[in-house]
Order: sequence, then C-alpha cells, then structure tokens
Amino acid sequence: MTRPGMSKHAIWLGLSDQTRIDALNRLAQADGLHVIMGDWPGGHVDLDIIILDDAHLSLRDQLPSENGEACQLIILAADHKSWTDADFALPDTVSLETLTSVYRAARDFQHQVSGLRREVAQRKSAIGTIQSGKFSLRTLEEARNLATMLALACPRSDMVAVGLQELLINAVEHGNLEITGSYKQELLMNGGWRREIEDRLEMPLYADREVIVSFSRGHRMISITIQDDGPGFDHEALLGRDMPTAGYRGRGIALARDLAFDSVTYMGTGNIVEAILVTDTKTPDQAAQ
Repeated sequence: MTRPGMSKHAIWLGLSDQTRIDALNRLAQADGLHVIMGDWPGGHVDLDIIILDDAHLSLRDQLPSENGEACQLIILAADHKSWTDADFALPDTVSLETLTSVYRAARDFQHQVSGLRREVAQRKSAIGTIQSGKFSLRTLEEARNLATMLALACPRSDMVAVGLQELLINAVEHGNLEITGSYKQELLMNGGWRREIEDRLEMPLYADREVIVSFSRGHRMISITIQDDGPGFDHEALLGRDMPTAGYRGRGIALARDLAFDSVTYMGTGNIVEAILVTDTKTPDQAAQ
C-alpha cells in the first residue's frame, strides 16, 4: 500500500469483486507496482494504471491533475458511452482472463513510456542542431529508435519521444500492416497484438512497405511528416470522433496531440500525418523588437 508523501509507480484499484482484486494485486506486485485501493492516499505517485468498476467510478474525482500524464484508465461498467477518456472500456461482466490481458496491454504501454523517457534523459543528442532529414523504418523497434533520436533534437523531448512513437506505431500497424482499429482491439484483449505485428511484417504483401519520416526545423517550429505505404485508415475514429462504445479506445493519437505536439494533422486517406512543435511562441512583431 502506498503512503502519503511517497513517489512510486502504482496501480489504483477500485473494484468490488475480490477475485479480480486478488488476481490484479498479484500481477501488479510481481511487476513492481504499488497497489492503491480505496480512497486516494495523497502525496505524489507516478500512477501508471487505474482500474475502476461501476461502484467506484466516483474515486476518480479524488485524483490530483498532476498525477499520471500517460496513465492508462480501464473502466468496467455497464454503460461506456460517458467514458470517452478511458483507454479501455469493458463490460462489468468481463472475464478475468480478458481483464488480465487488458492489464498486460496497459502495463506494456507504460513500460514503453517509462523506457523512452529514461532513454531520452540518459542520452545526449548528437543531432541537436539538425535542420532537416529523411528517415525510413519498418518495424516497431525501428520506430522506437527513431522516436528517441528525433526527440533529442526537440524541446520537451521526453514527451515528444512518447508522442512520436505513437504516431510511428500507427503508421506501421494501421497503415503498412492494415490492422484495423477493431482488430487491434481484439488482439490487445486476447494478448496477441505483438505476435500479429511480427507475423505480418514477414508476409509478402507487407514486407516491402516502409514508413518515411521527414524532419524539418524552421525559425519558429519543427515539422515532422510521416508517410506510410498503406491505403490509409480511419484516423477520425482514432482521434476519438467515432469512439467505440466498448473495448480498446485507441487514444494514442490524442496522447501525441495533447502531450507532445502543438498540432497533429492527418491528410488524404490517412497515410500522411504532420506533427508540429512550436519552438518560438513570439509573434513576428515581437521577434523584431
């Protein structure tokens, strides 16, 4: 149990079912997470995951706004329509097996976030003065490496790394590999997402497809354009305008937009996206003074 004043990576459980509590408690402790149950204990906590059922939804009102920038929210409720900010909205009758798979997907995301931020903090940029460049990638590992490298040349580099990786993963999985949002939801909920990515990368239909990334630094902003070789995908749904009522909510693009970039704009059929990072907020008249 986390006490006030402690800074720990934690999971917050608001659940009524003791079987679920016991299973998630064991998983979380094995992963090195401190488990918070009941009321918010106070103090600073790096909150990675929140899991709440119908009877405990009001606990979210106790959460301080500064906790958990990329926190994964899992809601178990009969009515999901009002929970558009949830990363996973599951029926309250969901099986323990599915809930465990969803926990692991949320935990995997947090491992990626913390790993990226740690890498950015530990490395010194060799390209801090880069003005422009073009890069190509195919795999999730290459997406992670490029996100880290380009983020080092940007302000707010830790969050840029996280947001840029989300955009690159979308280009690989939804663009080049043509994994739909509904199929990704199924894969995440049964634990098969990463294996499906690896299998499709070897298929002749997708093996030659690349993601091209263009980096450009201007006087007042940085532009990163990402283009994949796929036919496009439903980016409107992934931006939350057509959010499914249940399952995985696909908030990666919204995360990139809200935490990392000043704007994220998809073009055409969705196989091109431009992310903008403003580096100088002065107006031209102010800059001339």
